[in-house]
Amino acid sequence: MLKKNGIKNLVILRTDRIGEVLLSTVAIDAVKDQFPNVEISFVTSTYSKSLLEDRDNVKEIFTFDIFKEKGIFWNAIALAKKLKAAKFDTSVTLNPHKVLHLACFFAGIPLRIGYDRKWGFLLNKKIRDKRDEGKKHEIEYTYDLLALLGVTKPVKGPYLPVNKKAEESLAGILTGKGIFSDKKMIVIHPGSSNPSKIWSWRNYVELIKRIKKNIYSNVVLVGSEQEKDISGKIMENSGEDVKDLTGCLDIKELIAFLRRCDVFIGNDTGPMHMAAAVGIPVVAIFGRNIPGVSPVRWRPWGDKNIVLYRTMGCDPCLDSGCRKNFKCLEAVTVDAVFSAAKGIMKNTGTCI
Repeated sequence: MLKKNGIKNLVILRTDRIGEVLLSTVAIDAVKDQFPNVEISFVTSTYSKSLLEDRDNVKEIFTFDIFKEKGIFWNAIALAKKLKAAKFDTSVTLNPHKVLHLACFFAGIPLRIGYDRKWGFLLNKKIRDKRDEGKKHEIEYTYDLLALLGVTKPVKGPYLPVNKKAEESLAGILTGKGIFSDKKMIVIHPGSSNPSKIWSWRNYVELIKRIKKNIYSNVVLVGSEQEKDISGKIMENSGEDVKDLTGCLDIKELIAFLRRCDVFIGNDTGPMHMAAAVGIPVVAIFGRNIPGVSPVRWRPWGDKNIVLYRTMGCDPCLDSGCRKNFKCLEAVTVDAVFSAAKGIMKNTGTCI
């Protein structure tokens, strides 16, 4: 087995969603801080690739869809060919998956690190996966795994570099939408692919009315093309001067836009983590009575963020199959969200 001080060419694997991949990028910086001469590559999904493209400490980015319909072994062989050609001596798999573990094994990577599940027997350095206990933040769990490499540096949060071309294209988009920087900017992300994370669009309508009445600021909605429905309902019913960028920005443009904003309000989603990573205060809305998806594990990283979390004591919590109309989310009141945002804006010197 390769000794830790012999690591020269390392690959990190995380192929799930934007928020998870973004939080996993702390592994890049942690390893580089500890071992500056190690070359680091990253395997991720095509959708999340742009989170990594502007980093100067990543040698190569490999994209791979582990959900292809070819089957576990064929998918693993396809990925293994890419990994074998790169001659990695170490792999760190951050989202346990049979395809990823099998691919690293087939590629002949000498030191294979990860969590002991989903064919963890293919790894030769591993720890028990306790993340579903939700006792730590996902970033802290990642550092627990990195300890197998000998990483002892203090825990740091993720960061997102801004792409210059994205800034230029964003400027044109904002001008076309009539969004100017003469006011403070409050950005709202009301959507999610998971219904158990979505605060009611009616609540967002009421919140926007309160903001526009009491805070001198722009209010801008963001989201993916698939989230236009909820943004449309908010736009139709708010009766206020609200700008809508839903479906208008790619990931790099969203990063550039978030850097211009003063506060982010939204659900437990990737954009929430992106906002925290660019350094703007976040008001995050959580529900669900499940330790592994609680804000202890998935809150926006940073001291200036505010998490509003309620549970109704449902045991078991049925998550997206909820039969109580997501009462835990509805228990987070418009008053609470507005007060949090108002407090943040007061601290930034905004006229209220």
